[in-house]
Amino acid sequence: MKEEYKLYVFNSTHHALKAEQVLKENGYQLLMVPIPIEITADCGTAIKLEVESEQGVYNLLSEAKIEVAGCYQVVKDDFEKRIIKLGLDK
Repeated sequence: MKEEYKLYVFNSTHHALKAEQVLKENGYQLLMVPIPIEITADCGTAIKLEVESEQGVYNLLSEAKIEVAGCYQVVKDDFEKRIIKLGLDK
């Protein structure tokens, strides 16, 4: 079974929690998850969003003055996991 989602990572727990609040207030369905070992960031928590629901996320976070350390697309397919670093959609 194939699973695909985006992870937004932050350099501080404060930014991760503020991002969670801002996104939930704007109707996004998300999960706070631990950052996979393949990704390095100062904060150990990431926001997981379904690929279809991530439109405009960076703009909302930017308007709220929340620094995003990186955005990644994760594709899990049976026993394989691929993590692709994406440019931030400004």
